[in-house]
Amino acid sequence: MSRNSRVKVVLNHPNVCRQLLNNTQLLDEVEYQVTGMAAVHPAIKVYRNSGVSRGNVVATIPMAVEDAHRGLLTDILGRVRI
Repeated sequence: MSRNSRVKVVLNHPNVCRQLLNNTQLLDEVEYQVTGMAAVHPAIKVYRNSGVSRGNVVATIPMAVEDAHRGLLTDILGRVRI
């Protein structure tokens, strides 16, 4: 296969929802990582939404803070490892 070949990945939506989006252990780990990294600035808030059809972890930051620290939130979310 050449270096520039493209790969198409197709996910089974029901399986992704069941195995990832409703996985308490996975959500705990993501929340732990995001909360730890968000401690760099007191304006960053981390929320956990579980107990619905799918769980998620959300980090928010005021636009003025993001503008002053260009890419901070993107950097935090890009460092999450599962």
